[in-house]
Amino acid sequence: MGYASNGAARGAHEALLARQDAELRLMEAMKRSLQAKMKSDREYALALSAAAAQGQKMDKCEELNGSMIASAWRTMTEEWESTSRLIRSNAEALESRALDRLTSLMTERRKSRKVNQEDHSKISSQFTQVMPIPIMTV
Repeated sequence: MGYASNGAARGAHEALLARQDAELRLMEAMKRSLQAKMKSDREYALALSAAAAQGQKMDKCEELNGSMIASAWRTMTEEWESTSRLIRSNAEALESRALDRLTSLMTERRKSRKVNQEDHSKISSQFTQVMPIPIMTV
């Protein structure tokens, strides 16, 4: 069995390139989605932190010392602030880990696709030079 001259190799190569292109498009969509999530998480963390700060201002009144309602409110606003920090931290981790890894994987896949295409072109060129062209006589 030798190099397929009937176009099967070309079809397989084109199918491989189509798969690689589809995977790259998927990774681009994944990247955009992750970026949108990070942005919305950061905005939500800021809004939650602002709400906690606003709620904590109400808690500074001296007449409320010892109040169970004020204590519950203080706990709630502290939890909001804590949740805000956690969301912000998770958004940063998503960016530094997942997004960076996805970006490097995309770079690696693009290089792999380029090498694959160059190798296929090189092999096809060599095959064309080696294969004698049949002469048709009439």
